[in-house]
Amino acid sequence: MGQGCTRRSGARAKVCLLLGLLVLGLLWSKPARAAAPFTLDESEGQPGVVVYPAQVPGVRRVTVLLHGMCGEPANACSHFAEQVTKSEHLICPRASRRCDGGGSTWPQKGFEDQIERAVLRAQAALGQGVDESHGRTLIGYSLGAFRALELAQHGAGRYPRVMLIGAKVLPSLKLLRQNGVERLLLSAGSWDMMSQHMQRETARLGRGGFTTRFLGLGPVGHGFTPSLQVYLPTALGWLNEPASTSNG
Repeated sequence: MGQGCTRRSGARAKVCLLLGLLVLGLLWSKPARAAAPFTLDESEGQPGVVVYPAQVPGVRRVTVLLHGMCGEPANACSHFAEQVTKSEHLICPRASRRCDGGGSTWPQKGFEDQIERAVLRAQAALGQGVDESHGRTLIGYSLGAFRALELAQHGAGRYPRVMLIGAKVLPSLKLLRQNGVERLLLSAGSWDMMSQHMQRETARLGRGGFTTRFLGLGPVGHGFTPSLQVYLPTALGWLNEPASTSNG
């Protein structure tokens, strides 16, 4: 372009100038980078929480993920972050009880308040970019799935979309409906001992007219593997379908 533009004048010179400015603009401009995840440690009674901001700007909904027994929130959420943050913020509360061998676990009582305070703390850190008008998505794994179910079944509409992974849960059709849960996805690997039970529970809820589905995670056991990335788009897509969509 340099030789073709050096001897041009008039309209052609203006075109060359515009092309030059465009090239410089492309060279100088940098693509927007997703905000880095951050951790809010426990302090003065405040619960710990790991936050993965959405990759896209604007006001975004949140997904809350509860890790398993003696797990770390960052470890569990790292398997979900890439997919979830394409459209939402991912908030990962830390369980309150530390395990001797590392990680944390959820108590039987009092976890609801702890989780809610962790979510509110994360939302405050995210600022004005949080949309609560359509409720939150809730994901629970293993022991976290039991706590997530309790949270949803007494959540007064906070969690209309729920995914439970690898747990012998017994959802209450009555409580789900009373507390505004619109969609419940049960999920497990085919080698997970919970798989058959969760499939039976899915069928039971479906017979009651509830919008539910079982999603198999392939030939894996009770743990996360890289293959989870294959199934997450299906899981998140189904959870985010309109509530009026039929079972399936």
